[in-house]
Order: sequence, then structure tokens, then C-alpha cells
Amino acid sequence: MKRYNITIVGMGPRGLSVLERLAAHALEHQLALDISLVEPGECGQGVHSARQPQHLLINTVASQVTLFPAPGAVALPPHCATPSLTEWARQSGYRRVGDQYYRIGATGAGAEIGEADYLPRRLLGEYLTWGYEQILASLPPNVTLRHHRLRANDMWQQPDGRCAVELDSGFILISDYVFLTTGHSNNAMTEPEAACARFAQEHARHNSKLAYIRHVYPLDKLVQIDADARVAVQGLGLTAHDVIAELTVGRGGQFIREGQTLRYQKSGREPQLMLFSRNCLPFAARGVNQKGLAGRHRPHYFTPDAVAALRERALRERGCAQLDFDLELLPLLRREMGYVYRATLDGAGPEPAAYQLSEEEGAIIDVLLFPLRGREFASLAEFRDYFDDWLRRDLAEAVRGNVGSAVKAATDVLRDVRATWQAALEHAGLTPASHRKFLNVYNPVINRISFGPPRQRNEQLLALREAGMVDIVSGPGGSVGFDDTAACFELRTRFAGGHERRPFDVLAVARLDVFSPQTDESVFMQNLLRRGLVRPYYNGVFHPGGIDIEPGGRVLGAAGRPLGNVWALGYLVEGAHYYTHALPRPQLASRQVLDADRCVGAMFATIAANGAAGTSSAAGGGSATTARPVVRREAHAKAASFDPLATSIATLPIVPADADAAVAAGQESSAPPAEPAAPRVPV
Repeated sequence: MKRYNITIVGMGPRGLSVLERLAAHALEHQLALDISLVEPGECGQGVHSARQPQHLLINTVASQVTLFPAPGAVALPPHCATPSLTEWARQSGYRRVGDQYYRIGATGAGAEIGEADYLPRRLLGEYLTWGYEQILASLPPNVTLRHHRLRANDMWQQPDGRCAVELDSGFILISDYVFLTTGHSNNAMTEPEAACARFAQEHARHNSKLAYIRHVYPLDKLVQIDADARVAVQGLGLTAHDVIAELTVGRGGQFIREGQTLRYQKSGREPQLMLFSRNCLPFAARGVNQKGLAGRHRPHYFTPDAVAALRERALRERGCAQLDFDLELLPLLRREMGYVYRATLDGAGPEPAAYQLSEEEGAIIDVLLFPLRGREFASLAEFRDYFDDWLRRDLAEAVRGNVGSAVKAATDVLRDVRATWQAALEHAGLTPASHRKFLNVYNPVINRISFGPPRQRNEQLLALREAGMVDIVSGPGGSVGFDDTAACFELRTRFAGGHERRPFDVLAVARLDVFSPQTDESVFMQNLLRRGLVRPYYNGVFHPGGIDIEPGGRVLGAAGRPLGNVWALGYLVEGAHYYTHALPRPQLASRQVLDADRCVGAMFATIAANGAAGTSSAAGGGSATTARPVVRREAHAKAASFDPLATSIATLPIVPADADAAVAAGQESSAPPAEPAAPRVPV
């Protein structure tokens, strides 16, 4: 029997889904597989390490998280138990005691984990590793598996078409088929970032607390921050909440519930925290989930069918099926949100065909999307009052729930229409200019108002504000500067009544990098790029990030031809795809599972086609019993030429005031940006 060698590079949740699908297909097709997993850590966990402290939470209710395909979502079901995260936690004996979770058994102290609990990420890490072990146990006897606790450094194609994957130890895996699922990564420094790093290094002898922390993960690097340091956290999203938790509760502080009030009790080891971003707006809290596991709004206007109809019209009228988001799709989205807002207020929706967005409801939707548009603040004090009032009002809506609150129901539409987003954006669905503006302007808004933290995070933020632990010392349009005399950084903001300048010692950048192969720090990716095995994904002249793939997931090389035996999934292809980082949901046909099933199915179809043709080359699978020499290729294929300006990533810690630069960093702008001279990738 022929044996086929398969390598999965990266074994976080995306790699785990590929492995689960390989197990199901291998049993169905009765093929002999030798699977190699390249992952330096525990398989399955990815960034969700089971060694994290409990105060780091996932931002989705655990009952809406699973690893496995929903029943009926794929033709070949899993051959192991498929509990959701909540079900697994209960079965494993976890119970909630206060704000902590302990494995104490079903009859122990504490409360049972509820459907609305936001569990610690360490429990998610445990669950993913448990899932890996279940998949491993379900592998048929004709499948072998080996986990290499190393990183991939290089890959090239052998003369017979198979891939040689070189690990950082020098060991080489010869693979008939390869799946790339390497997930999040870090970019090389931009010049403004390098300027911050140089300033911190050159002035540290005059200020022992001075530091520039460009990537905050893993969070244990924050231990270097002195208790008397002034720390500016750049960003107000989910990563910022992790940093805040690590530097408060992680330093021994406690949140104490007193009736309806949350109070923070200091430990004395916390540094002084300052929050800022390009617009200084916090992420909206998640509304109490009232939709159950699989409930979601069924759109009437902003639908995949509506997108398809618009494409047909565009093709007839313009000769091109690409759409303009502002002109063609935004009106449908505003109508959808307005309909849900009105239906929630009235208790029952109007007839969908008859509903038209009123001027009043349109203005409400616009304020939800862009609350700062048209606003100017006279002073920092005025902006602080606005910031705290916004938080309180948003928390009041969150308590009313994602069905009971008209505001949360309307903004939850942005989560529920994910299939429409993908139909509209993926594989150059928008014109290049519209695609760039969508990612720079609208995508940050979507993340801020519909994919925010659990509401307890914003409750804690208010408690920290009242305790004097977290300050707002900047406003919209603030920037970072250097004070050479005082050997510290400086936050600078212009208000109508004058300028504010606030010194600080530590700049902690609380955001994740957008992946681009040209700027990625990974040796593996740089080698793939220079060998011409991958190329950056482009929509016309715009590079939104990611590597280029066929619609089926096969990787496209520098010449635009697909590699017949290499697939890429997840964050690597966030560019050609949209919103690839969400974990599967129970009872729903989730993107992560469907992508994995499609790619693994294509691999088995290739094996079958090559077998029928009598092929024994790489794409068709060679016999593992036949020794083949490893051919090292020292001469790298030259990658296609790209305009460096068109692919630069604007990860600017020194914040410009213009609107276009503001949206490039992944925050909301108060006004639409001017078209940039060269396309840039949002951060």
C-alpha cells in the first residue's frame, strides 16, 4: 500500500481543524498516511496557552465556542466526542468560584458554568489540547503521526514535485502534501517604531523606567515594568484589556463587588496606566447573549443574494463585477441595522419589504458607527467626561442584552451577517480603492462596536478609572513624541482650548500586527517568499495583507501558478479571505471547519486523480518505502517584483493627526479619509 506524507506547519486551532478533517477522510478513504506536525508548543493551543493566568479571558461566551464541525455541516463527521467548550468544562469538573474556575467536580463547591460565562483562555487552551488528544486517538491504524516540537525555517520543491520542509534543527521532512496554518506573527519594525526603540535605548541611562514594548505578548514580559512607572497603553481593544488585567489583577489588585457597584482594591504594585489610541474610544461591551447557541438575525437586505445581484448589475453596466462598498453596500447595511433597531423598539418588526430607513433612524445608525464624527472637544477634561459617560451608557445597553437593547441588537447585526461580509469582500469583491477604505475605515468600526470585550471588562475599566489607576491623558488625534531633556515619552493632543502634553515612561503597543509576507519577521515566510513559493495577495494595486491563494485554498506562487500540493488556511490568507480568526460555533457551519474540509477534500481528490492516472509523483503521493534523495536548493527562485510603497504597513506608534493615517492603525476616524498616495494595510 502506498503511503502519503503530509505535513501541517503550525498546530494552533486552524491546524487542529485540518488534522480533524484528515482523520475523518483517512478513515473514509482507507489510505495510509504519515502525518508530521510542526509546532514548537502544545498542539492545538496556538496563542491560547494553558499556562496563562485566569484573569485573561476569551471574548466570546464559551457555549458559542467549539473545535468540531456542527452536525450536518460536513459530509464526513468526526469520529470522536465533540463537546463545546462549555460542555467540556462541565464534563471535566470545572466550576466557578467567584471570578475563578477550578476543577473540583460536579458535586463540589461553587456554581456550575453557565451558558453566558466568558472562560479564561487557559481553559480554552486545555480544551484545544484535549481535542487534539481525542483526534489522535481516533486516527485509523493506517495513519501514523509525529509531533516535531520545532519551527519550520524553509521549504522548497523537489524535482519530483514533493516538498522538503526544513526545521530549525536542520531536520528535513519530505512531504507529498503540505498545509500552512502558521497563524499570527510579528512584522519587522517600521522606521517610526525603530525611532521609539532607539529613543528608549539611548535614554535608558537617564531614566531606569524607560521602555518601549512593541509586542506585548507573551504578557509575562510586562514583569519588567516598575511599580512607579507611568505606562501608556496604545490601543483600547481586546489586547489593551489583557495588558490592563496583567498590570492590575496580575499585580495583586482585586475587584470587589458591593451590590451593583464594582470597586478596585489596590495592591500597591501597580504602575500608573494611561490609555490612548487614534480616537481614544473604548470597544463596546458585548451585550448579554439572549440568542442562544445558534441564534442570529436573518438579514433581509444585506444578504449574499443581494451582493450577487449587485455584481450582476455591475458587470452589465461597468463590465466589472467589483463593487463599491460606500455606494452599493453601505445603504443595504444601514437599512438592515435600522430595521433591527426599529423592530427591537417596537417589539415586532415592520413588513421587511415595506421598511425604508428613516432620516431619524439613519442618524442613529451613523452615530453608532461614528460617534466622534462632527465632534470637537474644548479640553481634556471635557473628553474625559465624554469617555466615562460613553462607557456607562454602553454598559447599560449591554445589560439589556443583544435582543432586548435596540442599540446592541442593531450592532450585533454586524456579527450576524458574517457570510455577507465574506461574499462582498473575498477574492477582490470590492474595487481596490473601496477595499482599502473598507479595511481602513469600516472594519475597525465593526470590530469596535460588535466584537468587543465581555461587559465585565468595561465595568472593571470604570472601576479602575474611579480608583485613579487608569487615566485618559489624550484625546482623538493624539500623538507620541520624545522629551530628550526629561528622558521620557510624551503624549501630545490638540484640543479646541489648547494643547495637552503628558509625560510617560513605558510605551506598550496593545495591538496585533496584520500579516504580510514582505514584512513578516518569520525566517520561514521570508524563505518562502524569496523562493517564489508564495506571493503577497493583491487586489489590483492594493495589498490588504496575506498570501495569494486560489479560491479553493491552494497557494499561488510568484508566477501566479498554484502549487498543486500546498494549501494555506487562517490568518495567512486574511486578505484574499475575510475574518478568518473566529473559532467554530456549535450548531453552525463555521468557516474554519469548512475551509479545512475543502482543502483536505481537495488533497484526497488529487490523490484519487493521480492514482487513476498511474502517477506516483509528489502530487500523487509516493511510496514511503521507496527511498528518494533530498535535494537541497541553495539558489532561491526570484520572487515577483512588487512596489515597496504599495505594500508598506502603517504600524505607526507616532500618531499623525490626519484622518487617513488615523484609520490606517485600526481605529475609527471621525471623517472619511482622503485617498492615500500608496495603498496601506490596516493595523
